[in-house]
Amino acid sequence: MKKLVCDLCGESDFVKVEGMFECQVCGAKYSVEEAKSLFRDVKDSPSASTADDYDEAPDSGFKENPVAQPKAGPTIVRKVIVAKPSTQSQSDPQAAKRIVQQMKKQEEAPKKPGATTVIKKVVVKPTVVAKPAAPAKKVQPKPTVDVSKMAVGGNIQMIENLFILSENAYDSENYVDAENYANRVIEIDASNSDAWLMKGNCAARQSTPANFRFLEAINCWNTCLQNSDKDEFEDYQFTVRTNITDIMVAYVLKNCIDFAKTPTDENFAKVKETIDTVEPMMRKANQTFGVDIVSYEDKLASNLSAVVTKISKQAIQNFGKKKEQQTDEAYAKFVQTQDVCINCWDYLMDLAKRHGTVTAILSSIVKMQEAIIRNCGHKVSGSKVKESVKCSMAERNLRLEKIQKAKKKLDDKFVDIRKRDKVDQKIKNEKYWEEHQEEKQQLLDERQKLDHEIFELENSKLKMPELTELKKLEEEAIRLQVLKDNPTYSNKERTAYMDQLNKVRKQIVTKKRELASRLNPIEDKIEKYKKRMYNIDKELNQNR
Repeated sequence: MKKLVCDLCGESDFVKVEGMFECQVCGAKYSVEEAKSLFRDVKDSPSASTADDYDEAPDSGFKENPVAQPKAGPTIVRKVIVAKPSTQSQSDPQAAKRIVQQMKKQEEAPKKPGATTVIKKVVVKPTVVAKPAAPAKKVQPKPTVDVSKMAVGGNIQMIENLFILSENAYDSENYVDAENYANRVIEIDASNSDAWLMKGNCAARQSTPANFRFLEAINCWNTCLQNSDKDEFEDYQFTVRTNITDIMVAYVLKNCIDFAKTPTDENFAKVKETIDTVEPMMRKANQTFGVDIVSYEDKLASNLSAVVTKISKQAIQNFGKKKEQQTDEAYAKFVQTQDVCINCWDYLMDLAKRHGTVTAILSSIVKMQEAIIRNCGHKVSGSKVKESVKCSMAERNLRLEKIQKAKKKLDDKFVDIRKRDKVDQKIKNEKYWEEHQEEKQQLLDERQKLDHEIFELENSKLKMPELTELKKLEEEAIRLQVLKDNPTYSNKERTAYMDQLNKVRKQIVTKKRELASRLNPIEDKIEKYKKRMYNIDKELNQNR
């Protein structure tokens, strides 16, 4: 029997609406010409029973339903990103593969001996589970069937397609539809990690001060990690941490629109209130997922600084370059806007956690303070433009003092950052070696063995008789050198000592040449062992 079969989900549940054939499972629409190419030979089965509700039509095989309303849903399927933004490109083929692998694992689950489970393709709206047909010759009791596995196993393709639609909507910033598609996947498979990850992202993206959904998002992300496989847990955890940082920063920036339009201290106070609102959620995310709050705060400070810099540059542009435009009123407005920006940067210096970010903010503060001191208002006097309002000496000194305070804050911040980084690195190293005790013990044992070998080689050098003779010759040379330089002796005596000294020196050179063939291999071994000990110490103390 020939029926229309959807290319997207493989179902045959269609309704003709306004000249278009619409799939009632995934929402895909086809024209009459496209529908003609979708006819397939399909065996009559309980899963296709919904087609019996329609009369055959000469053009499509279904009778148009005038009551049915079109369902919203994308008709173009394209793979998009919902994973590590820093490492993945414009697509994520692994997400769909993970879904299929999870479904196949459930289908291949061990069954009770003697039981025969028949899994048939079913329609999701509503889900219909077909009863297994009894053999014709011998009547057997009906086997026990896991309905949830039947529903999941029969809809692997549907889950994959719904997830692709969800990713498309998310990529288009249509977070409502993306969450709806993710919810439909969860209805079919409540343990789908990718769907829970997507639902958490969408909930967080839709958060507003009136509808703050970050706690709901954290619960979704936690469910995602709980349902992930052991070999995929770290990948999901990395994705969750990255998403939380990016989404929280985006939420704060979204609430900076009023400040960007009207840069006043009052509007920036609202931005700080938003930051204070997000802070408890970040602490909870840190406790739950190990999100790096230092990275979040530094990234937030950097992004907010970019917004303030844009406002400052716009104020400079509005002030103009021609003196005729730089009136007293324009200068007053310029100073007012720059003072607001300077106050914001001063706040962001405390928020920033990396030395590079703090240095960049300080540079902006110094630049704007100097611009205010350097510029002034002008007024027209006859045919000339003369300077009018400018910084007084007291105000100039006050601004220079603020610059010095900002520089001192940078120095103090640098010391704090170095101390914090050292403490953090020490904690990371200790944690690493706690997880690699065997490797650490091997390195320590090797170092102890090398230290013992160096000690034995040094002792072997000291026990060499030739080396003892060489030392005696060197001591004799020192004695003769002292006698030769003694002014109380006559020239004849001093010349005799000089001859003896030259003979001893020749003996020392000869003895050293004899020892070189024996000492050089020992010295090479000692040098080799010392280099290996240095590398072991470096390995034990390097940053992790």
